[in-house]
Amino acid sequence: MKHFSIFHMSVVGAMFAAGTMTTLADDSPRALQENWRDANPSLTSVGPVVGTITALNYDADGRTVNGLFIGATDTMLTFERPVCGGVGSLGKINDSVTYSGSEESFSSGFNSVRVTSYTDGSIKYSHAAPAAPTAYALTAGKITALNYDPRDGAIDGFFFTPTSGAEVFVDIGHVNNTVAELLAGTPPVALSVGGVELPPPLCPKSAAIGVVVASSLKIGETAYPVGGRH
Repeated sequence: MKHFSIFHMSVVGAMFAAGTMTTLADDSPRALQENWRDANPSLTSVGPVVGTITALNYDADGRTVNGLFIGATDTMLTFERPVCGGVGSLGKINDSVTYSGSEESFSSGFNSVRVTSYTDGSIKYSHAAPAAPTAYALTAGKITALNYDPRDGAIDGFFFTPTSGAEVFVDIGHVNNTVAELLAGTPPVALSVGGVELPPPLCPKSAAIGVVVASSLKIGETAYPVGGRH
């Protein structure tokens, strides 16, 4: 399997010079010059382009794929949005792919494409903007479990089951002693929560729970301003 990293080109170059890796000369994208990163590379829109994955690029510790090389040229695809399963899940060497994006071209001949859309058979990637938080109107319900800040043991949130609707986790940040004592009451206190609900994560875990960043809590007849930290 090809294992290529832009950041290690100076090391690879030295090994070629010593004659220790001549057998890999045809198995890696063309070595890049030390001054490959221009101060003002040209930027153009490209795509849709059809190409073949010829090598994988890795991060600095060589464990995680962070880019895909396309064709016989020094063209690497990069992905700015989170990729569920990692960039390595988007394709393998010799796969035919179609992509579009913004391409930076350097005088060394290296091209870096910030991908906006990508397909490899049934695998798809889109650089769509993440969803925005939505209003969480003042909602009545009960606390089912408190959450604590591991740094100082202060209450920083709670699991909340509304009178109607799905359970959510409520982020309240740090609150004053009065509110903390009310939240820690036994039996669990009935209250209303208002704020914003965060969009689901781009790569959700199984049975992911909704998250509400609270701006106010109403306990009894009194409203208390709070400030979640998300």
